[in-house]
Amino acid sequence: MSFYKIKCLIIDDDPFIRELLQDKLDHYFPDIEVLSTANSGNEGIQKIIDCKPELIFLDVEMVDMTGFEMLSQLSEINFQTIFITSYSHYAIKAIRFNALDYLLKPIDLGELKKAVKRFKAHTKVELRQENLSIALKNVANKNVANHILNLKTQDGDLRLVLNNIIHIKGDRNYSY
Repeated sequence: MSFYKIKCLIIDDDPFIRELLQDKLDHYFPDIEVLSTANSGNEGIQKIIDCKPELIFLDVEMVDMTGFEMLSQLSEINFQTIFITSYSHYAIKAIRFNALDYLLKPIDLGELKKAVKRFKAHTKVELRQENLSIALKNVANKNVANHILNLKTQDGDLRLVLNNIIHIKGDRNYSY
């Protein structure tokens, strides 16, 4: 059975932290897929562009730049960030950068679980808002053939324009 996986990157200059975090994510969060890791800010920027993650675990202090400097160099931020740091005084700056959360090193499993739970709750709110936006557009659009049908699937939401649907067959809990 396939299900939707959250696409994630880990950006930290400490190989031990990268490996430890990846092991915890692999073991405790089967719905999170670590697409790649990066050991510097410059490598992290390239991985973000190439992989298009939804979630990033980002070290605050790296050899070549800080995580904040790295984010400032991106033209578009389409992901959530959980900062990882050894220093709690970065919490305020992380909040200013609209971080979802921050974790102190060494990473505590309980805190990691809370941060991931917060990410999932935040994502659900965004989906509800997006679905509401689609519903409002449908109401405003007088041509029913151009309305959008939102269907839940194992891989996420599927949005179809009614005019593009030729046939739907029901089979118990599934539609084809």
